[in-house]
Amino acid sequence: MGKIIFLKAGLYTTIQDKGRFGFVDKGIPLSGAMDEEAFHLANLLVRKDPGAACLEIYMGNVKLYFTENCQIVCTGANAKIIVDGDLFSTNEIINVSAGARVNMPPFSKGQWLYLAINGDFQCEKVLGSQSFYQKITQLSKFSDNGILPYTNAPQTIPFDFSKIKPRVFSDLMFVPTYPGPSFSALSKEHQFTLRHSTFTLSPIQNRMGIHLNEKLKHELPELISSPVYPGTVQLTHAGKMIVLMKDAQVTGGYHRILQLSVRGISRLAQLRPNAKFKFQLIEETNTPT
Repeated sequence: MGKIIFLKAGLYTTIQDKGRFGFVDKGIPLSGAMDEEAFHLANLLVRKDPGAACLEIYMGNVKLYFTENCQIVCTGANAKIIVDGDLFSTNEIINVSAGARVNMPPFSKGQWLYLAINGDFQCEKVLGSQSFYQKITQLSKFSDNGILPYTNAPQTIPFDFSKIKPRVFSDLMFVPTYPGPSFSALSKEHQFTLRHSTFTLSPIQNRMGIHLNEKLKHELPELISSPVYPGTVQLTHAGKMIVLMKDAQVTGGYHRILQLSVRGISRLAQLRPNAKFKFQLIEETNTPT
């Protein structure tokens, strides 16, 4: 069995898998990967189940030490992966030798990177998931000098197997979304705004939710609490818009005006504060995705 030693753990590095299902009645959120598309790709490139556990790394500035030979792949944010001085990119199989140091400087674009291994990460499974969540798992994130054991798969992946070009991040992202339960209650003017205006991410964002800078003043009546999900766009009484993410609460008392698709959540998660984007309602087919 090998070990990853976190020489530098970065701002927020965790284990995430497909998430924790079936515990909403106990107030336990889904958790799981912020960028589900990149997460699935990482696992597919190492020939694993798409929902298998990966390292989720926020913004880079991470240094790892591997005690045994293994194969890894990184997806998601645009990043340089430096293995003992050799430079690699995302979306390619990387052979890591025993005693190697893997350095990931701050990412050039995007926020979340997924490191999958040709094998398995050995950490506790709580309520059917290895996803870190501070209220139910022993760790909420890795710290400097932390240790993560791993086992290797019995077969190695050919060196020339499956390399995909790194993701291209556009200056203006389109975020696919469905109308939420309260969308039809909005004025026609507000509906037009949601369909056609450009929105800006505020610096207030984490795994629970992302706040938008723009406000949508309204006179909708107050609501009792109702179920919410990752990707739900809440409209507060003051007109603030909050997009719930993977560690969000499971109920809320605000109007649910939009519901992001899986692709929409993945795209929004990779945008940094002050980035611009537009909502793309699913029934609109004339806007690029």
